[in-house]
Amino acid sequence: MHNRTRGLTRRTALASSAAGLVCLTIPSAAMARGNGENDMNSTTQGFLRYEAEEIEFNSAGEVLRGVLCAPHGSGRVPAIVVLGPFGFVKEQAPMQYATRLAQRGFATLAFDTRFSGASGGAPRRLESPEAKIADARAAIDWLASHARVDAHRIGALGICQGASEMIAVAADDARIRTLALVSGQYLYRENLEKFFGGGGPTLDDRIERGRKALAAYKDSGVVEYGAVVDPQDKSVALPWPPINDWYQPWTSLKWGQRGRWENRYAIMSDAEVWSFDVDRFAERLTVPTLLLHGEQSDGGVEAVSHVHQRVGSKEKRMSIVDGVFHTRFYDDPRVVEPAAAEVADWLAAHLT
Repeated sequence: MHNRTRGLTRRTALASSAAGLVCLTIPSAAMARGNGENDMNSTTQGFLRYEAEEIEFNSAGEVLRGVLCAPHGSGRVPAIVVLGPFGFVKEQAPMQYATRLAQRGFATLAFDTRFSGASGGAPRRLESPEAKIADARAAIDWLASHARVDAHRIGALGICQGASEMIAVAADDARIRTLALVSGQYLYRENLEKFFGGGGPTLDDRIERGRKALAAYKDSGVVEYGAVVDPQDKSVALPWPPINDWYQPWTSLKWGQRGRWENRYAIMSDAEVWSFDVDRFAERLTVPTLLLHGEQSDGGVEAVSHVHQRVGSKEKRMSIVDGVFHTRFYDDPRVVEPAAAEVADWLAAHLT
């Protein structure tokens, strides 16, 4: 089925689709940041239509830092927790969606997970799906106790690799009532074998080097690091040239300050990340789920179809955006605006 939606051509496959989607239209706004005070910080200057609050909460004994973006007002509103791509910090894709969802009536929390950005935890730049899943649950704890949040209306958003981790969160946490997945990197073996099939270390090579690095860390306490992206090196974490092109601006000194992105990760991460199996969580997933994917997002239509088929939810929808590459869902306004609007429609329909 072909149709034109909000300026982008879409092919949409439906399974137990939602009826009566709600569209809340509010003027778009640029990102705003709070000043770290305990109260909600207004960003009404000019045309901004949301408030931002810099917040802290604890997970596994570490302090995590984030930004809560919420609509103006004093009443309780539905809330969304966001997880982003491999090695993300909150200033990247999560804030692009948090600000837009706030404009559409949702209190949305973008935060740095343990070991990265402004949050605590060591070793630095460790990529651990298990830790991120636990951190997301701690974020839900925090949201559920916030004065602006309706604890009975909490949803989740996963972007890129965060989609796999959010499937695991939503599969086991009854507080999550609905789920949206955007340009997912779906972690299952067949997809990852193709992802790492362009030369350089294979999937099994990466898992093995991660195990060796983990053993060395346990033995000596020394952390072995590698680059996340590099235009010439196929052994890096994400050896795909277009992904390198997106990340390169974040490698400059402008982004090198604390709380910003670093082009490094702990090699020991490979043992856990690349052996993660999203299928076993997808089969247990029962909440209404939207899978929004670019035709050229990771794994293409095949990967998102694989997960869509395995999601156990009675109400689920797969929506494919023709011709759009994976990272354009991170910050290209021509893609993010309609993607965030579709996500907001889905969330609004299921958080009533």
